[in-house]
Amino acid sequence: MESAKKIIVNADDFGYRKNVNEGIIFAHKNGIVKSASVLTDRDAFEDAVFLSKENPGLKTGLHIDLDTFIDVNKDVADLMSVASFKTPKPDKQQIIDAIDRQLDKFLNAGFKLSHLDGHHHAHMHPEILPFVAQKAKEFNVPVRFFEWFYNDFNLAQQMKQILIDLNIKFCPHFINGWYWGNVDENFQLAELMTHPGFNEMWREFETAKCCDPVLKNYLDKNNIEIISFEDI
Repeated sequence: MESAKKIIVNADDFGYRKNVNEGIIFAHKNGIVKSASVLTDRDAFEDAVFLSKENPGLKTGLHIDLDTFIDVNKDVADLMSVASFKTPKPDKQQIIDAIDRQLDKFLNAGFKLSHLDGHHHAHMHPEILPFVAQKAKEFNVPVRFFEWFYNDFNLAQQMKQILIDLNIKFCPHFINGWYWGNVDENFQLAELMTHPGFNEMWREFETAKCCDPVLKNYLDKNNIEIISFEDI
């Protein structure tokens, strides 16, 4: 029987800290996580490289990290504005260079690129998404995108059109973690963003949710297929 629903369960922050890496691998081995997004410039990147080689079934994408340029303490609604950039505002080439360097580091470490997204969703900033879209086209990979990130309908449609014009794939439905959404939502294809890890209560909660046997049984019973970005 053909699957009624398909869902990508992606773990963000692979490479952030060892306790995060351990939670992601645990959720992959014992739960429904098949995909992870890698931070190249954080403390546990080399550990993520090692763990990825030990777990080749875990698909990996680049979690573009632009915290150097963007004030992540802003509200989500403010992340779209020019004011979200730190002072002095970086020029476009600085941002492009940062993305290229992280991508090179990711590939040189032996990772295979399955998708692109961003830490704190910085890749969807209106001044940044066009660069990310070009990279996605170059490597023929999907991008995380969801319209409600933008607090302006017209702007959201403009950003979406950039991806459409370049024939970039993206999940039409995005579930923003276990707190704000779940597999019962109305979709045919979705990405569920998760943050498994150990030694932090909120990450432990997400690890447990990813590994919940009741959830796995529910997915089987309702013919909901867990896929990766390579399958869309």
